[in-house]
Amino acid sequence: MRWPALLIAALVVAPAAASAQRAEDTFFNSVIPSRVDHLIGFTPTTFAIHPRGQRVVPITVRVDGRSYRYVFGNAAAVVGPTADIYLRNMINQRRFPSPQGIFLDRRLTAAEARHVQVRADLGRDADVLVVAREHPACAAGLARAAAKGIAAGKIRTWAAAGVQGAGPIALRRSGSGVDGFVEPRFGAGFKLPKGARAAYDGGLAEAASGNLTVAAVTSWSRARTFGATTCAVAVGGAAPSDASVRALSHPDAYPISFVTLRQLRTVRPIVAAFVKYLTGPRAATSFRQRGMLPAKGRWPPAPRP
Repeated sequence: MRWPALLIAALVVAPAAASAQRAEDTFFNSVIPSRVDHLIGFTPTTFAIHPRGQRVVPITVRVDGRSYRYVFGNAAAVVGPTADIYLRNMINQRRFPSPQGIFLDRRLTAAEARHVQVRADLGRDADVLVVAREHPACAAGLARAAAKGIAAGKIRTWAAAGVQGAGPIALRRSGSGVDGFVEPRFGAGFKLPKGARAAYDGGLAEAASGNLTVAAVTSWSRARTFGATTCAVAVGGAAPSDASVRALSHPDAYPISFVTLRQLRTVRPIVAAFVKYLTGPRAATSFRQRGMLPAKGRWPPAPRP
């Protein structure tokens, strides 16, 4: 997890070839909530926009009848448990916009939408609690309060969660666990609960092995690939599916989008160039390789039980 350190990639740009518009070196700052960092990764940084060892290709956009060519010599990303504070700061400083944007893991509120706009609708995902396929919770489901209590580490036995015949709970939370941080899911915070363990897959491999004590709190984008040996527990009577997550009709589903201020003033061309990259083939390939379930287009097939 890259929290809260700022990752900056500096790039020495070779002189641009002669053209109608000289390429300008610029910067861009992005914010990534930790819940979706495993899907975004280094995509918005200079490392990915202009890979080392490859020819630097400026990004060309046309804004208000004028062409602009940009090289993102300094594109950086900061990862935090939530984007809320960054979003508030961006809105508060809207009179002086800078080249920045946020990868948001929720819908904008009506108040936020007055000043902030979705520039790219990137993907879909959901919070899920996964157990071994033979686990009694697969049939019984969980109350929402029980799922939240498990994720927060406050409910430590399956009987206390309303599920009989499974003994103690071995809580696994998705994330690296570095400095005790994990992905915030089901309303539980970003600190690893006492007695729980962090795992990149959120404990899916352990649950898939048949361990009936494991409660894996993770994402649907990861869990769907373990569908043959695990089940995503129905929480509050609703079990996730590709259809419900994609339509955002599942209660724990969320969109993944890239947002900026509506009024960008002098930085409009820079933002336009960055968004062109994010919605282009290089970024799309990066997202796909990391397991992003795209908002548009086909999803990769998942094993069926």
